[in-house]
Amino acid sequence: MHHYASQLVDLLLVLVGAWMVPATIFVIYAYFAGLRNPVTESVFGRAIIISLFIITTSIWLPIIVAAIVLSLIGHLWSRLRVRPRK
Repeated sequence: MHHYASQLVDLLLVLVGAWMVPATIFVIYAYFAGLRNPVTESVFGRAIIISLFIITTSIWLPIIVAAIVLSLIGHLWSRLRVRPRK
Protein backbone atom coordinates (compact mmCIF):
# COMPACT_ATOMS: atom_id res chain seq x y z
CA MET A 1 0.00 0.00 0.00
CA HIS A 2 2.84 2.41 0.82
CA HIS A 3 4.37 1.85 -2.64
CA TYR A 4 1.03 2.56 -4.33
CA ALA A 5 0.53 5.76 -2.32
CA SER A 6 4.07 6.88 -3.16
CA GLN A 7 3.46 6.34 -6.87
CA LEU A 8 0.16 8.20 -6.66
CA VAL A 9 1.82 11.21 -5.02
CA ASP A 10 4.56 11.15 -7.66
CA LEU A 11 1.96 11.07 -10.44
CA LEU A 12 0.06 14.00 -8.95
CA LEU A 13 3.27 16.02 -8.60
CA VAL A 14 4.10 15.32 -12.26
CA LEU A 15 0.59 16.43 -13.27
CA VAL A 16 0.91 19.69 -11.33
CA GLY A 17 4.42 20.25 -12.73
CA ALA A 18 3.20 19.58 -16.26
CA TRP A 19 0.33 22.00 -15.74
CA MET A 20 2.68 24.76 -14.59
CA VAL A 21 4.45 24.96 -17.97
CA PRO A 22 1.43 25.99 -20.10
CA ALA A 23 0.09 28.12 -17.24
CA THR A 24 3.35 30.08 -17.05
CA ILE A 25 3.44 30.50 -20.84
CA PHE A 26 -0.16 31.74 -20.75
CA VAL A 27 0.56 34.25 -17.97
CA ILE A 28 3.50 35.64 -19.95
CA TYR A 29 1.38 35.79 -23.13
CA ALA A 30 -1.50 37.53 -21.30
CA TYR A 31 0.88 40.10 -19.84
CA PHE A 32 2.51 41.01 -23.16
CA ALA A 33 -0.75 40.87 -25.12
CA GLY A 34 -2.32 43.28 -22.63
CA LEU A 35 -5.38 41.15 -21.95
CA ARG A 36 -7.58 42.67 -19.26
CA ASN A 37 -9.51 39.46 -18.55
CA PRO A 38 -7.22 36.68 -19.78
CA VAL A 39 -9.56 33.84 -18.87
CA THR A 40 -12.62 35.22 -20.67
CA GLU A 41 -10.75 36.72 -23.63
CA SER A 42 -8.81 33.59 -24.53
CA VAL A 43 -9.79 29.99 -25.25
CA PHE A 44 -6.38 28.91 -23.96
CA GLY A 45 -7.13 30.69 -20.66
CA ARG A 46 -10.34 28.71 -20.26
CA ALA A 47 -8.48 25.48 -21.00
CA ILE A 48 -5.89 26.31 -18.34
CA ILE A 49 -8.57 27.00 -15.72
CA ILE A 50 -10.51 23.82 -16.59
CA SER A 51 -7.36 21.71 -16.44
CA LEU A 52 -6.46 23.25 -13.06
CA PHE A 53 -9.94 22.35 -11.80
CA ILE A 54 -9.56 18.76 -13.04
CA ILE A 55 -6.11 18.35 -11.48
CA THR A 56 -7.25 19.88 -8.18
CA THR A 57 -10.30 17.63 -8.11
CA SER A 58 -8.18 14.55 -8.84
CA ILE A 59 -5.98 15.42 -5.87
CA TRP A 60 -8.57 16.42 -3.26
CA LEU A 61 -11.57 14.25 -4.12
CA PRO A 62 -9.89 10.90 -3.22
CA ILE A 63 -8.56 12.41 0.01
CA ILE A 64 -11.99 13.70 1.05
CA VAL A 65 -13.76 10.46 0.10
CA ALA A 66 -11.19 8.36 1.98
CA ALA A 67 -11.56 10.55 5.07
CA ILE A 68 -15.35 10.21 4.99
CA VAL A 69 -15.19 6.44 4.50
CA LEU A 70 -12.65 5.98 7.30
CA SER A 71 -14.75 8.18 9.59
CA LEU A 72 -17.85 6.11 8.82
CA ILE A 73 -15.98 2.85 9.43
CA GLY A 74 -14.68 4.19 12.76
CA HIS A 75 -18.14 5.35 13.78
CA LEU A 76 -19.74 1.99 12.94
CA TRP A 77 -16.91 0.10 14.63
CA SER A 78 -17.28 2.10 17.85
CA ARG A 79 -21.06 1.57 17.86
CA LEU A 80 -20.61 -2.18 17.48
CA ARG A 81 -18.01 -2.32 20.26
CA VAL A 82 -20.07 -0.24 22.73
CA ARG A 83 -23.36 -2.08 22.20
CA PRO A 84 -23.92 -4.52 25.10
CA ARG A 85 -24.29 -8.17 24.23
CA LYS A 86 -27.42 -10.03 25.25
